Amino acid sequence: MTDTIIKAFRYALDPTEAQIEILHRYATASRCGYNFALGMKTTVYDRWRRGRDALVAAGMDKAAANKAEPRLRVPNRNRTQAYWRETRGQGLIGPLREGQEPRAPFPWWEGVNNRAYYTAFEDADTAWKNWLDSLAGRRPAMGFPKFKRRGSRESFRIVHSLKNPDIRFDGPRRLRIPGGGGQPAFTVRLLQSPRALTSLIASGQAVITSLTVSRKGHRWYASVLARIEQDLPTRPTRRQQAAGRIGIDLGVKTALTLSDPLTLHRGQDPVLAIDNPRLLENTARKLARAQRVMARRRVKGAAQQSQGYLEAKAKVAKLHALLAARRSTAQHLVTKRLVEQYAEIALETLNTKGMTRSAKGTVDKPGRNVRQKSGLNRALLDVGFAEINRQIEYKAGWRAVTIARVPTFFPSSKSCHRCGWIHTNLTLADREFRCDACGMIIDRDANAAQNIKNHATPDRP
Repeated sequence: MTDTIIKAFRYALDPTEAQIEILHRYATASRCGYNFALGMKTTVYDRWRRGRDALVAAGMDKAAANKAEPRLRVPNRNRTQAYWRETRGQGLIGPLREGQEPRAPFPWWEGVNNRAYYTAFEDADTAWKNWLDSLAGRRPAMGFPKFKRRGSRESFRIVHSLKNPDIRFDGPRRLRIPGGGGQPAFTVRLLQSPRALTSLIASGQAVITSLTVSRKGHRWYASVLARIEQDLPTRPTRRQQAAGRIGIDLGVKTALTLSDPLTLHRGQDPVLAIDNPRLLENTARKLARAQRVMARRRVKGAAQQSQGYLEAKAKVAKLHALLAARRSTAQHLVTKRLVEQYAEIALETLNTKGMTRSAKGTVDKPGRNVRQKSGLNRALLDVGFAEINRQIEYKAGWRAVTIARVPTFFPSSKSCHRCGWIHTNLTLADREFRCDACGMIIDRDANAAQNIKNHATPDRP
């Protein structure tokens, strides 16, 4: 049976200086387009909120005022796009300074493909809908959508028609990016070979749907999203079925503790635990030194910073990008090996957001051990519990692997996996589990992994 999957192929770019300027212009247009659409939504919402607050100030109940104040239609992507088309050629509103010539209100649209900001309008719609869904309880709580400030992460997204595709590969290592605004399309050199994707396209198994270009640190990346038609397995392989189920306990001291052995590299012995590489801790001194240099060179209140500051800022961004790349490489390796070698993977249901919540507290009720909790939060986020779970989930679908879970508050570390006795006084400082009922002595994380394996129940679709 043929299945359709959506898969992203990420490539590092090697653009020329002229192409870097074009990529900056596209990213700026995307950022400003997002802010333009969000500004229209915020204006309408503020107008409605002021009317509601006036009713509340007059003595009406807030719930009743929400219903009494007539709802205003928040502009969606189509209305935003229509308004921009009507106003983009008009001059600036308000008096001009002496010697200033009238100019278009949106100069950053020139020389950019229209689809770069159409997708930005869509992103603003998505952010607005997510916020409304969080208010209605349909998704976790999130704050009001924020405007993208200058200097934030640079990126843009372009979609194209599948009937007339203009995002394609030109040659062995060349990616064609559509032009616009009177500018022709241009091809950027890739640092990796796209042979895996081009082979699928040539055989008719894949089509490109969109392109996202982003800058991380010192390098630009292209993420090509493709729709692939392929035969996915309906059941695990014989090797996976023979291996059966594996339980995984995520932690800080040891990133992953496994109930059964896992082979990470061909020719090496299987492992039962994967140490935490502590990437953030190992980079902390170099990162702190670079951040101090950047802080010293920054001139507060200056409209334009010095070249030295920009160089120091670029170095900090490069360190962060390298740190993220190393973390991603380690995560992809272990998650790929897990779905390759086992038919069922047992995990904990973790509330990562709650686990990493700040212990700072309030002025009236300050938190305790804030410094220690901050260090623990950094260590948890450095391992990437949520990202490891996410990668296992989507890769399991490609290999017919079943995901099983234990509840959030299941006492995996405090229960004996042999007899079920619960050690109620076990603390985080205790690295060994000693069972008073059967006398078993075992590493606490290994015991937790066995409990997760034994008690997890498969996810139901």
